[in-house]
Amino acid sequence: MPEIAQRHNVGVNFDSLTHIPNQKVIADTQEPALQKHSQSVTPRNSQTCHETQKYSDSHANTAIPSPLPQQSENNTIKSTIRHDSNVSSDSFSPNSSPSYTNKTMETPLLKHHEVGKKSTNSRCDKVAKYSVTGASKDALLDKIVYEGCGKDELCNTSLTKSISTPASLQAIVRFRHGSNMSLHHRIIRDMRRPSTHYPTRKRLLFRFGQVFLNAVALIAIAGGLAAYFRAYPSPVHYVNKTITSVEIARGSSDDMNPAPGLCLPVIVSFCHYHRVSYNYTMFPNYIGHFTQRDAQQEFEMFNAIVEVRCYELAALFLCSVFVPKCGSTGRSVTPCSKLCFETKRRCGFFLDLFGLTLPDYLDCSMFPESPNPNVCIGYQEVVNEEIRALKPVCTAGFQCDNRRCIPQDWRCDGHIDCEDQTDELNCFTCAKGLIHCGGRRCISQTHMCDGVVDCPWGQDERNCIRLSERMGDIGYGQLHVFHAERQMWQPACLKTWDNGTSAQTLCSILGYTRASSNTLTRRGDNSMLLHNNNTRYEWKSYRQNPRRLLKNLKNCNGSYLTVEVSCTNYVCGRQRRMSAPRPSLRVVGGTEASPGDWPFLVAILGGPEEVFYCAGVLIADQWVLTASHCVGNISDPSGWTIQLGITRRHSHAYFGQKMKVRRVVPHPMYNLGVAHDNDVALFQLKSRVSFHDHLLPVCLPSPHYELAPGTMCTVIGWGKREDSETTEYEPAVNEVQVPVLNRELCNIWLQQRNLNVTEGMICAGYAEGGKDACQGDSGGPLLCRDDAGFDRWFVGGIVSWGIKCAHPHLPGVYTYVPRYVPWIIRKMSLYSN
Repeated sequence: MPEIAQRHNVGVNFDSLTHIPNQKVIADTQEPALQKHSQSVTPRNSQTCHETQKYSDSHANTAIPSPLPQQSENNTIKSTIRHDSNVSSDSFSPNSSPSYTNKTMETPLLKHHEVGKKSTNSRCDKVAKYSVTGASKDALLDKIVYEGCGKDELCNTSLTKSISTPASLQAIVRFRHGSNMSLHHRIIRDMRRPSTHYPTRKRLLFRFGQVFLNAVALIAIAGGLAAYFRAYPSPVHYVNKTITSVEIARGSSDDMNPAPGLCLPVIVSFCHYHRVSYNYTMFPNYIGHFTQRDAQQEFEMFNAIVEVRCYELAALFLCSVFVPKCGSTGRSVTPCSKLCFETKRRCGFFLDLFGLTLPDYLDCSMFPESPNPNVCIGYQEVVNEEIRALKPVCTAGFQCDNRRCIPQDWRCDGHIDCEDQTDELNCFTCAKGLIHCGGRRCISQTHMCDGVVDCPWGQDERNCIRLSERMGDIGYGQLHVFHAERQMWQPACLKTWDNGTSAQTLCSILGYTRASSNTLTRRGDNSMLLHNNNTRYEWKSYRQNPRRLLKNLKNCNGSYLTVEVSCTNYVCGRQRRMSAPRPSLRVVGGTEASPGDWPFLVAILGGPEEVFYCAGVLIADQWVLTASHCVGNISDPSGWTIQLGITRRHSHAYFGQKMKVRRVVPHPMYNLGVAHDNDVALFQLKSRVSFHDHLLPVCLPSPHYELAPGTMCTVIGWGKREDSETTEYEPAVNEVQVPVLNRELCNIWLQQRNLNVTEGMICAGYAEGGKDACQGDSGGPLLCRDDAGFDRWFVGGIVSWGIKCAHPHLPGVYTYVPRYVPWIIRKMSLYSN
């Protein structure tokens, strides 16, 4: 079966773009992580008998073991999910596709006959009942009662073992004409009937030869053992000092088997790969498995927890539970209680997300806590992890803010990534205290938002004005300007105002198409404001060059005006690329984006540690569009966090916003009928975000829009550069252009793998491969340009799933967004405030 990776790319084109504000509209419509499929195979057992014999033993009180639950063998299809996932779909499914399957943890069953239970086989016509009341074997045999066999009748019954019968009496045979005798008695009878009373000379010589050969063999064995012990002397040494328990722990070595026969070498590849600190194990484990093979099958599902990187010690905890350490005394060593608590706290969210559970009886409080590795596993590892978390060591890259570690090529690249700005200080020929902003240009804080462009990409004059109350789908409030030297927002000062054009110009500069109202307030002395015939022309020129206005908004000397404005109809899908993308070796055939290039993209974080898991796209000031396989089994919104307005995940987000989630809305028909179909979901944010140049909504296409094959669209995300477990998610957004493919052609390529691209999906990529989305891009957008405006984008697809990454004739498959626009609008209208 194919290895399926739920990647997240999609392509779409449309005739008209729709930005959905928060107002009522009447309309309608598988990864740590991929979806894993399990197939249970139950062996069919048959039994044939002629007669059933019942044994009861009142002399030997033998306990009858209770039956154990029967174990089933699972044949799993390995899947790779793309998401800031592998479970899933990219899923995460778990690396990752769509849905996640619960795997029942069972124990093997040793089949046996139940005492006192009659056989239902029609071939068992006669029943022989045995009643044992005496202590001796002869007395036992004398009291065997037979029913159903006549005196001259042949009763050819099968040999049967009874659970309650002592071992010495479990071999009973029946001879013809009712004569019964134990095997032991029969052997004695035969020995007592020698063929002759006097042994011959040949027979004596033969027996002497046998004795001689046995003696030679024993001498050879003894010599071999002596040679072995001389070559490998006993490791026991006697010392004349007292050894404490701590010294014993330090002196123990996992290189030697502490208890041969009980302890077995660890053969589970998962634990070898993650280099657990012990080499020998013993079974059964804490889950109920009796062999390492059973544990290995479970790891294929729980591996998604490690891939999502919710806790760096999760692999150690899972190994200590599924493949427990065999201690120096030949007893299993439990995980330490704190290792258990931390793993459950940090990764419990993702266990629920993937539909995985640990047994309820696996209570962390029942485990000990000790620095002795022969008492519990993980004590020192937890301590070391806490130390690293307080002050991480940057082994590769540049360290700033005491805790932040960024790639080395982000240093002195013109974009501030560190909160203390050390990555752009002391660069090239910049004087002390000046900030490098690219192209070997250096500026001071006072040059920020002063109306003069000093940096190559104009980043010093961006995000400098706003409305104080709200800057979302609609905007209103007092006009504010940012004072960089004070690091604060203050009311803007206006010297002139034209009722016909000024409000409309301000709303246009802020990103809206319509001004609904405005209110002026006079401030300062009583001198007259400047009004002349050129006022209207001046305000029209501000629309063409907003920085001219910005230069005047800080001049609050003398008499001036402050203004409150209401604006509507925010323009969606605008992109103001700050610099040309640079080639990147970290993406599958694409380039690395610069900060601010893709203001629509959001990162979806999960769990208390806010671990990056999936991507999404902002479509309104309170709504994020993503893939349903990213949501998984989680309906509780409290564990989700949405990071907006960033392109570099490890940078300090000067313009970013982090929001909690109010509501999770997955598509109700996701993954029903056809695998990965209807892979779309919505996040409603707890509060509304504020739009600016680094944080903008993308457009939705028309519900009737058809994305034509051959249309070039762009996939963006933080996904892996290849579908490998060792590859990590990218620190910066990467982008790659891919053409939309004909759906029928895509189905021809995938039909050999029994996969189907439905009307709710679309493919994008190249026949020869080389450019594609990958794991970690799940839920992210496939962006296509608006035909009416080249600088505007709409979301044509959502990265959903794929087989591997960038392989020939294996394109990325995306959720086809135009088909789901009515459903999206309906849900937004239903839940919006």
